[in-house]
Formats: sequence, C-alpha cells, structure tokens
Amino acid sequence: MNYKKILTASLIASAAIYSFAEVNAKELQAQVQKNKPGNVTKAKPASVNKYPDIEKLIEYNRYNEADAKIKEILNENPNDISALSLRTISLAKQYKLEPAQKEIDRLIKKYPDNPDLYYAQGLVYMMRQTSSDVDYIKNTRGLINSAIKEFVKSVNIDTNYYQAYNALGVATLKLGNKKDAIDLFNIALKINPSFATAYDNLGIVEMMDGNLDKAEDYFKKALKYNTHNPTAWYHMAQVETRRGNYSQALTWINHSINVNPNSSPALNLQGELYLQQGNQAAAINSFKKAVTVKPENSRPYLNLANIYENRADEEFAMEQLKTVLAINPNYQEGKLKIANLALHTRKYDQALDYYSKLVGDENFNEDAIIGLANTYYEMSKDRASKEGITTNKELYLAYDYVNKAIEKCPDDLELHLAKLKLASLTHQTALSKESLNYIIQAADNNLMDTVIKGEAYLALGREKDAVYTFENAINFSNSIDDDLYLAEILVHHKQFRTARTALKKALMKDPDNVIAKNGIGYIDLCETKSNEFFEVAQRQFKEKNYASTIEYCNRAIDFYHNSPAIAKLKAQSYEKELNYRGAVKYYQQYLTLDPNAADKAEITKKINKYKNKAK
Repeated sequence: MNYKKILTASLIASAAIYSFAEVNAKELQAQVQKNKPGNVTKAKPASVNKYPDIEKLIEYNRYNEADAKIKEILNENPNDISALSLRTISLAKQYKLEPAQKEIDRLIKKYPDNPDLYYAQGLVYMMRQTSSDVDYIKNTRGLINSAIKEFVKSVNIDTNYYQAYNALGVATLKLGNKKDAIDLFNIALKINPSFATAYDNLGIVEMMDGNLDKAEDYFKKALKYNTHNPTAWYHMAQVETRRGNYSQALTWINHSINVNPNSSPALNLQGELYLQQGNQAAAINSFKKAVTVKPENSRPYLNLANIYENRADEEFAMEQLKTVLAINPNYQEGKLKIANLALHTRKYDQALDYYSKLVGDENFNEDAIIGLANTYYEMSKDRASKEGITTNKELYLAYDYVNKAIEKCPDDLELHLAKLKLASLTHQTALSKESLNYIIQAADNNLMDTVIKGEAYLALGREKDAVYTFENAINFSNSIDDDLYLAEILVHHKQFRTARTALKKALMKDPDNVIAKNGIGYIDLCETKSNEFFEVAQRQFKEKNYASTIEYCNRAIDFYHNSPAIAKLKAQSYEKELNYRGAVKYYQQYLTLDPNAADKAEITKKINKYKNKAK
C-alpha cells in the first residue's frame, strides 16, 4: 500500500480553518490507521533525488558543505533540477526564505511534478511562523495549514518521501493532534528507520506528556543516527533541566550551541541554566545573543527583565518588557509587570496607564484594581503629609472598582486592603477602620493573611504594628519557598530588615540557594544606594535646601526603608518648612525604627507639640 491518501482533500480543506483535533478527527485517524507502520508495504517511489549525500548533509544541518556541493553541480549543469530543488530546501532550512520562495516560484512552473519543490514550499510556510517577519508570525495557523497542503502534494507525488511525512507530523502536532502526529512520525521511520529527526520528534511528544525517560530514549536514538544533532542535544538539555540536573543540562546545551550557534531557543536555555548556577553575567550574555539572533523571541527579553528587576535596574527591566509588548501586544502579564515596576519607580502616570488597560480583563482585573489603589496610595505618600487627594475623579473611580470587585469576591483580603488604602486617601476614616477590622478579624494564622494584615497597618501609618506583624509572619514560613515568597513581599514594601531575616532563614535550610543569596545581595545594594542619596540629603539640609532634602530622603527611602536616620532628617526638613503633619509622621516613624533613641524624650515632646499645630 502507498501513502498518498494519508490525508484526504476534505481533511485539508477543514484544516484551513480548524485543527485536526477539531474537525474530521475520525476521518484522519482512519486514513492514518491504514498507513501505520505495521500495515505498510514499501511502494516504488514516484521520484528519487539523485544526490542522497547532499540530502544527508542538509538533514544534519551541514549547510555550508551541502551548498558547496550543490554549487559545484550547478556550475556544470545549471538546469539540474535535483540540485536546484535541494538548494531551495537548504535555503528554507537556513531561514533564507525570500531567496527560497523566489526559486520555488520560478521552478515549480517548469517542474510541477517535483516533490522536493512542494516540500521546500511547505518548509518556507513552516519557517515563516518563527521568522523575523512579524506579519507572518501573526498568521501562524494559516501558515501551518498552507504547509500541510504542500507536504501532502509532496507525498502524493513521492509516496516514500519520509521527510514530508515527518514534516506533516510536526504541523499536525502544532495544531494540537499528538496521536496522529505520532503515527506520521512512525510512518517516516518505517520508510527510513535511521531518520534521526523523526526519533527526535517522538521524543518531543513524550516530553510534552512528562515521560522524561521515554523522551530521553528517543533523543538518544536520534543522536545514534546523527551524532552531531543540535536539536536532539537541545532537547536532552530540556530533559535534564526538568529533572533539575542543571550542570548536565548545561553540558548538553553547550554541545547544541557549538554545532548551531544561531539558535535563539538554545541560547535562551543556556542563559536560564547559567542563572540556576548563579552566573548572572554569563546569563545576560546568552540572553543578549538570543535576541540578536532572533529579535522577535520574547522569552529572552522576559529573562533579562527579571534580572534587571532583581538588580534594581527597573528602567532596563521596563525596556525589555516594552519590547515584548511590541512583539505581542496582547501579553497582558507584561502590562501588569510594567505597571508594577512603574509604581515601584514612582512613575505614577505610567503605572495608572498600564493598570487601567487591564481593568475588565477576567484574568487580571483584580490585580489591576489593587494596582490602581496602590498607585494612588503611593502618590499620596509622595505628596506627603499634605492634604492628600480628595478631588481626583480617577481615585473615586478606582474606589468604585474595588467595591464592585469585593461584591464578586467578598473574602479576598487583598481587595479589602486596596479599599482600606483608597478610603484612607479620601479621608473616609470610618471606612478605613472598618476595612482594617475586617482584615484583622478575617485573617487566618497563615503567611499570606499575616502579610496582608501588616500591609493594612502600614497603609494607615501604624508602622510599629506593621513591623511587628511582618516579623510575626516569619513564624508562619514553613519552607524555603515560603521564606523566599515572604522576602519578596517584604522587599517590595521596603521592609528590608525583616526580609533579610527571612532570607537568612532560607539559607539555613539551603546554604547554596542562589535566590536567597541574590536577595541579600540586592538588599545590600539597596542599602548602599540609599546611603549615597542620604549623604546628598544631609548636604542639602546643611545648605538649607529643605525641599531638596526631602526629595533625596525619598530616594534614599526608596532603596532602604528601615533607616531611622533618614526618617529623622525628613522629619526635620518638614519641621523647617513648618509642615507639622509631615514632621509628626516621620518623627513617629523615627521612633518606631529606633524605639530606644537617645533623644526619644525630646522627639516625643515635638510630636505632641506639632500634633496640636497640625490640627
């Protein structure tokens, strides 16, 4: 039996709109069943390429050698269609898609029965999905279905065209039909039992299903038949990564990159493995190479954004994320990350803009509402201790959003925290207390609820209660993941002293934990930067530039919140400006951070005195 009816015309027409898994699945399965390896008897091929050695070189990604041989043949005979068609395949596989398409268009009119040309055309369509042309990337499904049509034409002409069956399997897998993809890969292997690429693809299916041992067996078979197979090496690295064997994974990925240094996914994985080993500089280098090779691959940008964020380089992180959004405007999580980073760097208009874009999204609505509340809250703190925001329509709109969200999720403490912040900003003291009481009463004795309770105290200016609550949260941290999670939240709220304690707790359990070490390094870095700004603030105070002193204190606080000296200097500046509300707030914070201060009695008198003046 031959294979030319493996996919019917009606099936292909259907696939142009739906995946194989959605339409005519039974018909496809029936057709493939007829052609399963056990049912196959080899048919005489309709055509055979004259240069199997060149085919093998292309299969092994040795394009320079293949192209040199092709050129040599064409120099002697410019019209050798076997060499010409192999050149189109080689061009397509090297992502030289425009030259390949031009050749195909020219040749297929003259040689309409050449299976290599249809196979090359299918490859061009498949490669378009991952090329640097964003217009093609947007039409992924249409390109896959166009590729399927071309591969089917190829196997209709040459019933033993195992490469085309394999390519059909890849396209089918991309459309979500693993079962039929497996059958197609096996048909390719029935025709050519030493075809490494099909073994590799079977390994991918097993890896998708979490069967790592079976996947490894297939990848090793692929390497047996092609000892310099960068794709199989890459997949072996993925297997070892999933097993947590990062050193072994790095060995595999380095083999892959040595053979194919222009693989963006491999370079990205290399970077991720370097990160696992704590080699941040090498990781950054790999990610930058990955985006140079393939600028539209978004994952390296995300990895770079995470590194820059962890290094307190928020501006660089946002740049990377904005690049991702240029590639994929519907990447909602990226918008949320930019909004969070903008909030952290006090770019409030940008934060409000990105949070607002997410309001109404079923997956991000609550995060967006909470973000809006946090942004308004931080804006109010920056206008410190002045009269706050009472006429901002957007603020009241955000308050309305929170109430509607609470109606849907009445037990969500984070929403109640957001409501508390907004009520505080709009001077709805009774509602603020009501939200605080709800949070205190509803909070369970667990890590997350205790943190929310601490944030509620912090939002109402009850710093002493907040610090105590955050310190208590450590008692509910029962694993390294809990320690790291708590530290992340505390760092976000600039509770560095308690965050350092959480990270040290993680290191006691795992002394080599890279994330915990990096976290402490980040806190150290923030403390250093804070000291730099504080020194400038002290100079400004001596020069009686009190507004400038407050600004540099704010910058210092951004990097390190738990410094009593900064709080005191900021309070003194407000005192000089006769802003008694601000003076009271930061003198209180000073005593909270240093309850045994030598000048406690003097500062307490000032607080009582200025409280009366601030009324």
